[in-house]
Amino acid sequence: MPAGTSVRRIAILTVAGRTFLRQGYADASMDGIAAEVGGSKSTLYRYFPSKAALFAAYVEEIGTLTRSTLAAVQVEEKGTEAVLEDTARAYLDLILSPSALAVTRLVMAETVRFPEIGRIFYERGIRRAESQIAAILQRLAERSDVPGWNFLALPGAAAHFRALCEAGLHEECLWGVYGSASPEGVDSVAQQAVARFLRGCPG
Repeated sequence: MPAGTSVRRIAILTVAGRTFLRQGYADASMDGIAAEVGGSKSTLYRYFPSKAALFAAYVEEIGTLTRSTLAAVQVEEKGTEAVLEDTARAYLDLILSPSALAVTRLVMAETVRFPEIGRIFYERGIRRAESQIAAILQRLAERSDVPGWNFLALPGAAAHFRALCEAGLHEECLWGVYGSASPEGVDSVAQQAVARFLRGCPG
């Protein structure tokens, strides 16, 4: 992708994200986004053929950094619990970011009227992160010499792990009980999630 194209795409996504969060999905318009970016609507449609496609790209952009962090989790060089805690922190960093919290609230508010944005958010955001978590658990199961730890690769293990990470602090930030999460709070949740995950699975 040429540098100019990449810069233009990022500019569109920045404006689109701001518009979605300010106006909601229903009231955000391709005309308004094109006008704020500066350019014609036809140019915008060359990059994104629909508002749903633009929203999907925005959701993907939010998760890019943490998906890179999940991809960089070292499995071979640390103990299993340490790897799981690193995985939990990476996922928590994503879901507790201001942009992720904001878009989650947006989807929750609008998905009844616009089911497609719920599907987009699940497939492009939650499902992709969960797939990366599943890959880490699979690698841990393959390398582990601890009897019974093959449960890490069981179907549903990644969803269970993800749910434990989301319990508590994420819900409190999502609903405005806390404005943000501290690094200490993230560490505490990561450790608790891992401990409960390991206690709750057959061994």
